[in-house]
Amino acid sequence: MHNEPLFPAKASTSGDDNLIPLINIVFLLLVFFMVAGQIRATPEANLSLPQAALEKQPETLSVMLKLNQHSELRLNGELIALTELSSRLQALNEQAPTTSAIDIALFADKRLTAAQLTKVLQPLRQLSLASVQLHTEVQTDLPATTVAGSDTL
Repeated sequence: MHNEPLFPAKASTSGDDNLIPLINIVFLLLVFFMVAGQIRATPEANLSLPQAALEKQPETLSVMLKLNQHSELRLNGELIALTELSSRLQALNEQAPTTSAIDIALFADKRLTAAQLTKVLQPLRQLSLASVQLHTEVQTDLPATTVAGSDTL
């Protein structure tokens, strides 16, 4: 007996077999750019657009709120009770000009529990504030794509 393969190997017809994957990739890129792209008509050269006068955005009044690990609350450096927070912020809101809103920068100790932090955030939700930013410490061992800093609630 002799060991011949059952099906003989086919001879390569041409070197074009290597082009098929390249053609597939080019076709997929073409379809992607057709779907994702957007074609706009360019405005006519003799078209003159009107100018718009933009109003200024309302000014913001920055307030610093610090909460330490013992739940001591400081509003702009002054020690206050949690029960006073809502009335003090309301007074600041009334003293501010009508075009300004209050931005609160909240610095909370990392050893606080969520329940302790919620006690401070609850009065803030009831007020009409521009924003509340919870400031965090930047970690240096994070990957380069991660952004740390302040988060707006």
